[in-house]
Amino acid sequence: MAINIHLIRTQRPHWGTYSGINQFLKYVDHNKYHIDVYVASDHDGDFPIRNRVVQKWLRYIVQRNGMQYYKLSDLTAEIKAFRKCWWNKIDIIHYMDGEHSAQYLSWLCKLHRRMRPKIVATYHQPPELLDSLIRKDVISRFDYITVVSPEQVSYFKQFVPSDKIQLILHGIDTHHFKPGGTLKDKNKFKCITTGHWLRDFKAVREVAEKLMAYKDIEFYVMTSKLTGPRVTGLEGLANVTLYRDHIDDARLLELYQQSDILFLPLLQSTANNGILEGIACGLPVVSTYLPSVKAYLPGKEAVLIKDNDPKQIVDAILHLVHNPEDCKNMALEARKRAEELDWQNIAPQYEAVYSKLKSS
Repeated sequence: MAINIHLIRTQRPHWGTYSGINQFLKYVDHNKYHIDVYVASDHDGDFPIRNRVVQKWLRYIVQRNGMQYYKLSDLTAEIKAFRKCWWNKIDIIHYMDGEHSAQYLSWLCKLHRRMRPKIVATYHQPPELLDSLIRKDVISRFDYITVVSPEQVSYFKQFVPSDKIQLILHGIDTHHFKPGGTLKDKNKFKCITTGHWLRDFKAVREVAEKLMAYKDIEFYVMTSKLTGPRVTGLEGLANVTLYRDHIDDARLLELYQQSDILFLPLLQSTANNGILEGIACGLPVVSTYLPSVKAYLPGKEAVLIKDNDPKQIVDAILHLVHNPEDCKNMALEARKRAEELDWQNIAPQYEAVYSKLKSS
């Protein structure tokens, strides 16, 4: 008999068609796992009560316990999920973005196990941020927690038994994100930086300034303005090209494929779409030494620098510029690692969680 799952996720307007953790849904065995997906907007626009005074009051109520990401759209999602549980047979509720939407349905966990669905939540933010984003009393009521980086496991052990926590690494679509078939410009060494959240643009600027004299080294920095203006501090640098408008899937892939390395200094991290997309396109990575990054890049596909030291980063980039064979070998290792993290290998881990919850 198939397991019925109601999955709630948050709409990410900056994600492309092939990006994001929801991609695992394409690879689940839908004969065994019937997954109904509800997509909540990341704002209050889809809340049925349009009165601004009422919305303001409700927004205060739903966020006063610390869940600052929780929007009225998340309240709508939980109300609809409750209705679904009432009228339909739901075995599992899966909050795909626990920091955003996992709050009020937790009271169902007080009911007898046979009278309620099991509840699992997935969390994405680093431990340093989670304290200000979640309700700890809610966490302790859930049946299961999945996380995307090792540091998160230690964090959630404070609130739930370790046998209720599972690390499932983020995956990547290696059929879409792949090395290009055309030759790259041999006269230019292109370093690509993608995304905005928790990026260390100060380090990017310092490195770009130190490499200004190398006319063959160029930096391409992509941030989307779909969710507001993106200030990087990189404006005015002759060797930096900024992409602030939305880039479609084809153009993003093209920019990855035309680049020589992924340059991604970070302030903090758990899973990172930019890293996964870059290695799938066969790009060596120069990034920050963090336990989460090391979990995704454990081998020779990356040079990881502690504290984003600009001199060490410059040395690493120049080494790759002057040693193309090393760059090529790292590219092969990067693609190999991406294939290990293909969604086809990751999706069965979610299936196993669903089956475990159903049988418990």
